[in-house]
Amino acid sequence: MRDRTVLAVVAVLTACHGQPKAIAANQQAAEPATPAPPMEQIVPVELGKRPPNTRMTSANMPFFDAVTYCLLSTRKTDTMVKGPQYEACIALQEDTRIVIGEAIDANRFDETDIVRCAKASTTAYDGMWYCMNGKAAY
Repeated sequence: MRDRTVLAVVAVLTACHGQPKAIAANQQAAEPATPAPPMEQIVPVELGKRPPNTRMTSANMPFFDAVTYCLLSTRKTDTMVKGPQYEACIALQEDTRIVIGEAIDANRFDETDIVRCAKASTTAYDGMWYCMNGKAAY
């Protein structure tokens, strides 16, 4: 009687432990051998919120996440994270943001062009500046 109980327990354990291996093998066969690389995402612009009938200023102008943009754009060329290429990118973005803000405050550009160029830019503030001036970025 005891031998039958042991055999039944061994059979149950074998059956229970055998299924996950079979499922894992089936799942591995269904998955591709090499995972697809993640898609590069352009950092979206955030448009400043302001009360109706108020003009755009440097305080509520479109905002780009320059840190994320520069990390993504320099990770293949910099030898270290936040290296010299990254620092140059951040400096350029900050300088360009200041220039755009001053131009917005001086009413040099139409607000619809500013918003259109901000949405169309793939190179953050730098691309936005080129677009607002009617030039192709690089």
